[in-house]
Amino acid sequence: MIKYFFLFLFFCNQSLALEKWIINNTKSSINFSIPVLFAEDIKGNFKNFKGFVNADRKNLKGVVNIVVDIESISTNYDLDYADFIKGDVFFDIIKFPQASIKTKDFVINKDNTANAFATLSIKGKDKDFKIPLSYNLQGNNKAIAKGTFNFNRSDFEIGTGIWASTLILKDEVTVNVILSLDLVK
Repeated sequence: MIKYFFLFLFFCNQSLALEKWIINNTKSSINFSIPVLFAEDIKGNFKNFKGFVNADRKNLKGVVNIVVDIESISTNYDLDYADFIKGDVFFDIIKFPQASIKTKDFVINKDNTANAFATLSIKGKDKDFKIPLSYNLQGNNKAIAKGTFNFNRSDFEIGTGIWASTLILKDEVTVNVILSLDLVK
């Protein structure tokens, strides 16, 4: 009987160490930029996304899962090219309405930084990245996490046909993420 009591206490302690944080979409942002030769760089963002962070600050581990609604994309080229960007040449939102970032490993450092070893999935293609993050706790139940990473659009076939060329529309995409997190109690 005592053995089961100690097992119960062990599992209770483990569950208390895990904190679940939900992304507050209204205060968060996912922005990106792509250099363009002889024209204004593409700058944009995604308005609709959801996700969570499960953090075990005691053991310095965690999990991040973010799902992005690709149709919510907005760019500085929307006036002329919004449907084209959402179409089959670039994002093909009919076939691939969502993208995701899911961690395989998430290491929390003691200096308010973390490293997310994540898989980025776009258009049915996956690529692994290391995403350095910084975070700040704001009281007991709010936090801000920030990170920047780069990927090549060609790895995900963002731009097909003549738009696969990286001569005019460059290959490297820079993504800046600011997540406002609310602790779930």
